[in-house]
Amino acid sequence: MLKFDLNLLWTVFNLLLFFVLMRLFLFKPIKKTIAAREEMLKNKLQQADDTVNEANEKLAEYEAQIANVDEEAKKIVIDAKNKAKEEYDKIVLKANDDAAKMKETARKQIAVENEKALNDSKHEIARLAMEVAQKVIEDKAGEQMDSELYDKFLMESSENDD
Repeated sequence: MLKFDLNLLWTVFNLLLFFVLMRLFLFKPIKKTIAAREEMLKNKLQQADDTVNEANEKLAEYEAQIANVDEEAKKIVIDAKNKAKEEYDKIVLKANDDAAKMKETARKQIAVENEKALNDSKHEIARLAMEVAQKVIEDKAGEQMDSELYDKFLMESSENDD
């Protein structure tokens, strides 16, 4: 059986005292440290969650901006095409106007050249007619007769042209 002596009582007392001292000086600070660490970990996890949420929000914003950039790029390309078409139309219109002016100038030059050629041919015909008339008349007529025939021929040819 079990004997209760003073050693047993003293050992139980020492164990209880050791337990109380351990609880006061060891367990309470350890619990405080563990609680502080748990709180710190909770804060860190909360900060990490907040950072992840913020990053996700920024990602969504950037994706929306990227989608807007694509739309803006399409608008810019369409605007550039429209401006290029307008510029092309202006250039074509100017070229057509220039070509029409050049044609009109060429027509006028052709008319002037035709008139000049017609006058030159009239003078040449008149000269030839004078030579023929001179050979026909030979010595019958003088310079005055030649001049009258020439003037008459010019009058008749100008009346025929009108």
